[in-house]
Amino acid sequence: MDTISSESGALIAHYDPLTTLPNRLLFNELLNKAINHCKRRQAILAVLMLEIDTFDTLYSTIGKEMSDAMLKEVAKRITKIVRTEDLVARLEGDTFIILLNDIGKPKFASSVAEKLLYTCALPMKINTREFHLTASIGISIYPHDSQSLEEILDNVDKVLYKAKTAGGNRYQFHTEEMDKEAREYIQLGADLRKAIHNKEFVLYYQPKLHIKQGKINGLEALLRWAHPKLGLLNPAKFIPLAEDIGLIMEMGEFALREACQMNKYWQGEGYEHLTVSLNLSPKQFYHPDMPSLIEKILKETELNPNYLELEINESTVMADIEKAMACLKNIKEMGVQLSIDHFGVGYTSISHLKQFPISAIKIDSSFIKGAPNNPNDSAITNAFIVLAHSLGFEVVAEGVETAEQLQYLTAQQCDMVQGYFLSYPLPAAKIALQFKKLMESVLI
Repeated sequence: MDTISSESGALIAHYDPLTTLPNRLLFNELLNKAINHCKRRQAILAVLMLEIDTFDTLYSTIGKEMSDAMLKEVAKRITKIVRTEDLVARLEGDTFIILLNDIGKPKFASSVAEKLLYTCALPMKINTREFHLTASIGISIYPHDSQSLEEILDNVDKVLYKAKTAGGNRYQFHTEEMDKEAREYIQLGADLRKAIHNKEFVLYYQPKLHIKQGKINGLEALLRWAHPKLGLLNPAKFIPLAEDIGLIMEMGEFALREACQMNKYWQGEGYEHLTVSLNLSPKQFYHPDMPSLIEKILKETELNPNYLELEINESTVMADIEKAMACLKNIKEMGVQLSIDHFGVGYTSISHLKQFPISAIKIDSSFIKGAPNNPNDSAITNAFIVLAHSLGFEVVAEGVETAEQLQYLTAQQCDMVQGYFLSYPLPAAKIALQFKKLMESVLI
């Protein structure tokens, strides 16, 4: 009996009786643990404090029973938005607090805040009456603007007040710089959704030179966004965002189809042995529909699978070895070529590397940049080339910018090179004009 009573007492002490969410006491305890976790792992967390706008006025109008029903519904909606590893608590009244663990970048919190504002604003029916609510949110980021539990709670309370006094129905970061960055991130996400419909994406191509054959035998297709206001944007600016907001498969489908169609056209023009390669993002690579999408596009474009190469970052395949192996095998069975991109920065073990059904590795440009003058970079590059050849893989060096680097890689028996020394990435209309010029100008 005493054990049951003590357990019941603990539950009452740590949970809000109305919403069954953790209360302030439990939230503070778990936030402290999360801060210590972040310190050890140099990770980032966000705390969002949310209040319903003009709730006090509503309470005096509709009474306690309906107000409680409203708060329970808000609690449900908030809980559905966050991830399983996050935490939602009710502090008191209409004040809720959310802990976002391991967010990667502070601006991720703005995406969650946007979703929270949206879900709170959806019509809410209590008994027979319909209500339209808005909310305000304050956001504090550890360790960027707060270093302790007390500082986080103090800062998030202050910026919540700012959001409410600015008119409500908005979120506010503790620092103006972070607030500006987050709003730009959200705006870019809105623009990205329009970009697909408006056909603002284009592929640029960068040649690969096969050193021994002395000819261009492949091109990497690189996605660019022709933003109507910001100009031509590189993938680093929008690919992570596309993954965050669920657009990566749609964008990837465009890039894959466009690259296959273009290669088929070039082959019809007499460039019969060109391979076109594309990099798959982590979410593309692990998506269950990816193999069927590849198969569908190859069939539509009538491109021989052998002339399509898919590059997967080393860190992507190392994230889940067993799952990665299955994905690689599914794609390889179609006849598509596979290579490991950014090799050397993802800690691939040799035992796993020899099992991957790949045909090539691409040495990360960070190693090529220092060669041949930096002894460490040269030694690592040499070792990668020997290792790859011993396992039957070809080697591509990316980021080649000088004749000296090309001569060094030739001496080390590197198979292919790619980089600004040969050509900057160019649109399809220009790259074909460069084929002959490149062949005449490359000196090995």
